[in-house]
Amino acid sequence: MTTTEPSMPIIDREQLIQRMMGSAEMAKRMLCRFVETSRNECDLIESTVRMGDKSSLASLAHRHKGTAQTMASARVAQVAAALETRAHCDETSELLAMVDELRSLHCEVRAFLSDEFSVSVPSDRGEQK
Repeated sequence: MTTTEPSMPIIDREQLIQRMMGSAEMAKRMLCRFVETSRNECDLIESTVRMGDKSSLASLAHRHKGTAQTMASARVAQVAAALETRAHCDETSELLAMVDELRSLHCEVRAFLSDEFSVSVPSDRGEQK
């Protein structure tokens, strides 16, 4: 299942820097934080899907969508938005497929951080490449 348009960049670098008041250093720090917390966020979203807590899933996905939008990651935001809107009506297997897609996109964000800002963040074990 693909919810996003793969031709879109994982991060709009210029937009990210603009959102950080023109500071590339602040953009780097905030993107590092986003990458560092992504594993726990995805784990929390996944466990909420597995528990069948649709309201909490919608809330978590909404929060993740907002954070992704702030980080200028339209593709991550799109998947989070799909999770938010489909939380109450999709099957668990479909929701879990979206969580897998979210994890994969976060790997792309990690690679972007490394390539664009020369920051090495250790990859999480068990995370898809």
